Amino acid sequence: MDEDLKIKKISEKRVSQMTKNISWIFGIIGLVVLLSQAIPLLNSYVLGKIQMEKEELMKDPIPQSYKEYIEDEFAYYDPGKSYFENLSKSAENLQYQGLFTYDPTTKTSKEILVNKDYNKNMSISIPGIEIENIRITSNVESSNEAVYDKYLKFGLAHFKGTPLPGDGGNSFIYGHSAVQSFFSKHSNLPETIFTRLEDIDIGDMVEITKEEEVYKYIVRNKKIVSPEDFSILKTQGDKETVTLMTCWPLGAGIKRLVVVAERI
Repeated sequence: MDEDLKIKKISEKRVSQMTKNISWIFGIIGLVVLLSQAIPLLNSYVLGKIQMEKEELMKDPIPQSYKEYIEDEFAYYDPGKSYFENLSKSAENLQYQGLFTYDPTTKTSKEILVNKDYNKNMSISIPGIEIENIRITSNVESSNEAVYDKYLKFGLAHFKGTPLPGDGGNSFIYGHSAVQSFFSKHSNLPETIFTRLEDIDIGDMVEITKEEEVYKYIVRNKKIVSPEDFSILKTQGDKETVTLMTCWPLGAGIKRLVVVAERI
């Protein structure tokens, strides 16, 4: 009789322990599920608050009319309306006649070509920051906001009046960046893919495909410049380069983040 009672107590103890273990397991699973939802939401909230603080601290606040939304979410400011108009005027003054740059493929110097009639799409890949096959629209009329905004929704724009990749000189390519609260949830959106430029490093590879030919560049310089610095359009020395540009701070556009890569 005592033996039966002992066995019964042991069984009850095991059942009780098993029930506790199952409760702990379900509790842990529930906590993991809760955290998987709460952490991204909290992160997005914190990043949003940080962005709001940045906006309030700006020396020259951007008008609310510049706010751009994607699917009803605030994505970025677009203060480029007058900026690109001035940049286009500067591009008109660029002189290429009689200028030569080194072609690493032929290992000879060649005269810079500016083909304003070229209308085929190109693509860019930057493995170091996980940009892959993003469309570049060639010869975008950047002084017209309605025109460049239309193309930037699908990727990047090549600035009309600067050489195309492979044609010598300095090719100028630009795109939007987004505020972190938006980009954290839409990190692969072509319209704001240049948000990733902030993480690019000197020495990273840039590959641009034009008509099935791949032009390779290595990043030589990364800098923040003022919107009044139009020298970023110019050819520097005898090197063939590509200049990549987006707004900085990300999504705000008080200044410009510029990356210069040299063809190899």
